[in-house]
Amino acid sequence: MLRLLLLFALFFVVEPFAPVPAARSSDVYVHQGHGSSSSSSSSSTALQDSRRHFFGACATTAATLAATTLSPSYANAKGTKGTVNFSNVKNGDTVPRIFTYKFDLTGFELSAAKDGLIEGTGHHHVIIDDTEGKGFTAKGTVIPMDATHKHYGKAQAEGEIELEPGTHKLTLQFANALHESYGKEFAKTITVTVL
Repeated sequence: MLRLLLLFALFFVVEPFAPVPAARSSDVYVHQGHGSSSSSSSSSTALQDSRRHFFGACATTAATLAATTLSPSYANAKGTKGTVNFSNVKNGDTVPRIFTYKFDLTGFELSAAKDGLIEGTGHHHVIIDDTEGKGFTAKGTVIPMDATHKHYGKAQAEGEIELEPGTHKLTLQFANALHESYGKEFAKTITVTVL
């Protein structure tokens, strides 16, 4: 599919830049009482050229979008290793009700969700008291947007969370711009006690 789009783009992009012959005096004729007009061949050439430019621009845009957004390498950064971790709290720690959690990331770079799918980038999510109990969101699964799934889509490296007193399980999960999880390798789960 991508090859067809690229061929389509090349045809319409290269073709419009071919030289257009200048109008000849024989292309203009006079109707008695109606003044002068261009011949239909001259106007149809202009129409064809404008269509070529329009469709060429459309094809180029479509090919670019297909190459950048449909490519699996942009969505999941295949082959890249990385880790996430809480940097200021560890498993078993006691924390206050309102606490700023700091996030570490290695192997990838933080990127705001609005920047789109870029290989090797993403943003953090904190899942509070994961009901599935796996300690991570499966690779490619979209992380929900609700009270127990905190999104840091502006590429934040920390986030303040308020929790009720008691024991809570927190999972730091890294995901791409579409909030699709990078899987178990990019997750860290800890248990904290909130006073």
